[in-house]
Amino acid sequence: MDMRRFNRILAFDPTVPTVTAEAGATLGRLFDFLAPQGFQLAVQPGYPDITIGGAIGGNVHGKNPRAHGCFGQWVEAIELFHPSHGPLSMSREQNPDLFEMTIGGLGLTGVILRARLRLVPLSANTIRVEPRRVATPEEAADILKVCPPDAEHLYSWHDLAAPGRRGPGIVFVGRHEGEGERAACLARYRPLKPGARGLLPGVLRHRAGIALVNAIQWAQWRHVRDLGVAAATFPFAATPQFFALFGRNGFLEHQSLVPWERASDYIDGLRDLIRRFGVTPGLMVMKPFGGNPGLLRFEGDGLSIAVEVAAGPECLKLFAGLDQLDAVLGCRPNIIKDARLPQAVVKAAYPEYDLFRQRLVAFDPDRLMRSILSERIGL
Repeated sequence: MDMRRFNRILAFDPTVPTVTAEAGATLGRLFDFLAPQGFQLAVQPGYPDITIGGAIGGNVHGKNPRAHGCFGQWVEAIELFHPSHGPLSMSREQNPDLFEMTIGGLGLTGVILRARLRLVPLSANTIRVEPRRVATPEEAADILKVCPPDAEHLYSWHDLAAPGRRGPGIVFVGRHEGEGERAACLARYRPLKPGARGLLPGVLRHRAGIALVNAIQWAQWRHVRDLGVAAATFPFAATPQFFALFGRNGFLEHQSLVPWERASDYIDGLRDLIRRFGVTPGLMVMKPFGGNPGLLRFEGDGLSIAVEVAAGPECLKLFAGLDQLDAVLGCRPNIIKDARLPQAVVKAAYPEYDLFRQRLVAFDPDRLMRSILSERIGL
């Protein structure tokens, strides 16, 4: 259901501070409204066209989920419509069970109409990003685990096309600079469109092409850089062509939340699978995580490890191997990131899967709110 025409900002209270917006309002629209007034959302994924309703249904995360949590942590109230129940208001005090189900509920409790979101101050116009080069993902994991949680951005990028495929990379630590200066609004950007696939050569389908793209990344991050807050918050707004480089068939992503004590085992297992199937991920990113892993929410203490791979038969074999690795090591795959994740894997990885399903059937016995995703994972 496309809610993008329902995109009004309905209320703003700088004393609390909160903003109330319709579900179709995008992160970029809210950033442009809030930044000049000295505020921002605490959790903002890297692309500005994500809607508020989608961010709630997916309980998305930003660039330091250990410090900031996920999107649902900052939602104060939701208004929702369900065909059987009509309009419903909910919060942690009013209809709390339904509120909990709706955050990270994949849109299955109804159509989100509007939401009230808690804000954080934004009193700087720049994020100073310090790149720390590492030889392996294991070295990056050690840094991410102990790095002070006050960083605005904290994550690592890894080059799995490098000789030896050990995964050298860069840990990015970003903090606000330019206190007292108001952040500039988001520059104009090109929206991501499925039709853009195939317009560029499939560079990220081959190891040599991936190595070339990664060489550009290495060259860009030799030194500390000062980025405008908008550019640092929404990095993919300036580079939509990156996704087109996966070619006509696009890509798949697998993201796992790995217990800290199993991080090295997971990284070793990922390397083994890459060698076995001869597949090179076009992107690998790691982030430290926290939060409450209830129901179907991708949260909890651990290290998030995500890989993006050009779609194709070998990618499916690699991801099936990652499913098995998740099961062995007690990892939690992100439901909204992996478009082929099987029901059995989801059910095994999420202890409250059955509880969510029971609550959903009790609330919506006719199962009027369904999707391709809910059918695939048995909801």
